This record gives sequence, C-alpha cells and structure tokens, in this order.
Amino acid sequence: MLQDAIVARIPETGVCAVLTAIHIAGFGHVSRMIRCGRRPVLSQLQRAGIPIAQAPEGVQRCDAVLLVTAAARSPLAATLLLRNGADRVWTVSQLGDWTVADDVVVAKPNVHVLTPHPAQRVPGLNHGDRLPSIDPVLASADASD
Repeated sequence: MLQDAIVARIPETGVCAVLTAIHIAGFGHVSRMIRCGRRPVLSQLQRAGIPIAQAPEGVQRCDAVLLVTAAARSPLAATLLLRNGADRVWTVSQLGDWTVADDVVVAKPNVHVLTPHPAQRVPGLNHGDRLPSIDPVLASADASD
C-alpha cells in the first residue's frame, strides 16, 4: 500500500446515504464496499492492499466496510463518512497503523503567526498603468481610452 486509506464501518440502514454522499463528493471512483460473502472482510481488505495485522476488533467482526483510497484527501473522506452515518472510521497508514478518526478539526492554522505577504509590484509597470486584457468588454473600454 502506497498511501493512507480509510476504512469505515457503516450500519446497513445507512449505506445508501453514505454511498450517495461519497459519490457526490467525488470519491466514488476510489471507494469500494466490502461485504462478507465468499471471503471474510479482512481477507478482502488484505487483497486490496490494506495491512490487516493491526486491524481493530471492530473490523474483524463486522460484516461490511467501506474502503476509500483517497491518498491526500483521506482526512476529508473520513470527515465526510462520519458526518453521513458511519459508525466508526479508521485511517490506515502505509505502515499498517489503524487510527480511529474523530469528527474534530485536526489542525487549525494560527493566523497571528503567519507572515504577511506584501503586495509585489510588476516590473515595467507604473502605478497608473493597467495590464492588457483579453476580455472583450474590457478590451473595448481600453480602445476607447
């Protein structure tokens, strides 16, 4: 596995709502509903490339999970699942660590620490000059000046 993945336990009554939200948010092509059938859920997760050595008991006993392999968008997918009816959501790291995802803000930037970015002047332009425009309305206004 080359990226973080999200594994969510969803009650059978909430599957429709969760899958609808996943598809609306653009995660449908990286999502897979895994149900017990011919193989247990854990073996299907392992076949999908998810390390299962440290899988929590909640995953080992469940009948169905939703797997989302969204790489950098994994935190967003986890929040989306929690807000739309998932019982429990785990983030699985590349090294096999399973972390429970909570519906909290993970990091909030401190705007008082950020360095201000002063406006930069465009070389070759004087203060009153306007940049050329390809917009027809603005181009006609430039021509009339």
